[in-house]
Amino acid sequence: MRRFLIVAVIMVIGLMLYACGPRKAGGSPGEAPKGTDDQGSVSMGGVSGDSIALKQLQMSDTEAFSRAEDIVQSMTREEKIAQMFLVNMSALDLSQTEGKKAGKGRITEVSEEAKNWLATYPVGGIILTEDNVDSADQAKQMIQDLQDSVSGSALYIAVEEEGGGEHSFSGKVEDLNVAGYMMAADIGDSMTEDQIYQTASRIAEELRTWGINMNLGPVADIASSRNTGYKRRCFSADASRVSKAVSSYVEGMRDHALATSLKYFPGIGNVPGDYTNEILKNNDSLMTLRSENFKMYSAGIKAGTDCIMMSNVAVPKITVDEKLPAFMSSDIVTSILRQELDFEGVILTSDLNLPVLTQNYKQEELAIKAVKAGCDMLVEPADFRAAYEGLLAAVQSGQIDEKVINTSVRRILQNKIQRGIYVLENNN
Repeated sequence: MRRFLIVAVIMVIGLMLYACGPRKAGGSPGEAPKGTDDQGSVSMGGVSGDSIALKQLQMSDTEAFSRAEDIVQSMTREEKIAQMFLVNMSALDLSQTEGKKAGKGRITEVSEEAKNWLATYPVGGIILTEDNVDSADQAKQMIQDLQDSVSGSALYIAVEEEGGGEHSFSGKVEDLNVAGYMMAADIGDSMTEDQIYQTASRIAEELRTWGINMNLGPVADIASSRNTGYKRRCFSADASRVSKAVSSYVEGMRDHALATSLKYFPGIGNVPGDYTNEILKNNDSLMTLRSENFKMYSAGIKAGTDCIMMSNVAVPKITVDEKLPAFMSSDIVTSILRQELDFEGVILTSDLNLPVLTQNYKQEELAIKAVKAGCDMLVEPADFRAAYEGLLAAVQSGQIDEKVINTSVRRILQNKIQRGIYVLENNN
């Protein structure tokens, strides 16, 4: 019955929320008044309140696939490559960052340089953090300005929201703290499945009022005493409990038009150490992973998660190279996640700007190996230009078949269409 709530909820959102929404495919800034389409219907928080957007939210996979495929065929190679990147605000305007490096500095508005950058590199999405927020009104305007800067496909506007705590957007942004969000461990310990669904729904509704349409969460790992710094980000130490919580959390967000991203496949719950600074190893066998870790991801996939984020932890019992990060392994990304678990959504890399990766690999190498492994989107490269040009060169030289790029971009656009992020020009 939960999914029947979507129509009523979206209609309410369409009537009440602030306009921070999608753009019509192929449109350009100024085509219609902000927050409306060319027929004057209200477009709110990335979800239109008219019948066109409601149709998209209920569109079949087959139709969305076909519409996305048509769009891909109209895109240039450069546009397709750019669509495969999910970057932070600092990548758009290095003049505003500390030391002129992506990932540093407080940016709370869309500069002219950023607008020009987006016109040149129409990326798939932007990740926001507390460094991009002064207030709710400022954030809403900034998000609208971001969407207005992109011609063609609308942007994912993503945050990391695990329910609460230091790894959650709500735990660091004052205007969201009043919602009373809880860390995943507290949610899993104290809430029923229905309460988890309602909590996720409430979070999704609030984020959508800002124009945020993508969540880099929830964590789908099993909590373990071996990884004490991470266990509070997990719903439970019990696989069955985690599976049910993940399913309810995903359903609550998806039913309220927020795309979700399970993380970090194939699991880092029992891996001790700091995965941001060194290449750690998950020494579980494939049999153990299948009997334990994969259950939560299968539950999330069945619940309809839009994306899954890979880990950068090595899994030596699966890969030939003992130190190869999971997102760079075709055995893990394609053979297991895509084929064995039958995941048809968007696969994200782990953050490419982490010291463990920047110290061991060039950015172009990370991009090429990740795409070859089967990843669809490249998350927060430390040097966007190097990653972008490296991937483009690999396609131009034939090192990567352009059909691989087309498939990834089609997945991204299909998801955006079905989430109401990319509003089609003609949806009759």
